[in-house]
Amino acid sequence: MKSQIILAGSGGCMRELAWQMPDWQISGYVDVTPPEHPIKVGDRIIPYLGKDDILLQQTKDINVAIAVGDPALRQKIAQKLQTNPHIHFPNLILHGAEVCSDVKLGQGCIISMDARVSTNVRMGDFVFLNIGAMVCHDGRLGDYVTLAPDVKLAGAVHIGSHCDIGLGTKVIQGITIADHVRTGAGAVVVRDAEEAGTVVGVPARKIK
Repeated sequence: MKSQIILAGSGGCMRELAWQMPDWQISGYVDVTPPEHPIKVGDRIIPYLGKDDILLQQTKDINVAIAVGDPALRQKIAQKLQTNPHIHFPNLILHGAEVCSDVKLGQGCIISMDARVSTNVRMGDFVFLNIGAMVCHDGRLGDYVTLAPDVKLAGAVHIGSHCDIGLGTKVIQGITIADHVRTGAGAVVVRDAEEAGTVVGVPARKIK
């Protein structure tokens, strides 16, 4: 029997996550805005269950995955839902992902298809690795980090909490990135990002 799960979120991130979860029974999704049309992913209709407030009323244990790419919004949803002890946030290692057996994850992490996580990596809570992201040996990722598709982190890269690492970003070995850093698509980070802000370009430079 497939394990049941509810998805929080309604955008493209949720639909892509649902597509990658053939081994789960998706009971439906919650979102603050009711849909104009039913959401279909492949051959499945994902039922709308209501606003996320309905989950706070649950008195039986349920699994929830927060299918939201934005770190700040993911944190907001997580902190709200964590007030109900019956809500559990399993780590999802999805079809085609490869994660070394010695990797340590917090709760609510999502490792998408074709992602790679090498040896001795540590991640905090509610980390989201999108399709094809790679974290090499000895990496450290804080809470609420998002790696967009095809991000490549070389060995011993340390990423602070609430970072949003943009599409195709590459970070060379041993770099440290502070909390609340965003990188532009295709950035190549070759020096530490020591304070919050946005870095873009090759090599990546802070713009704000």
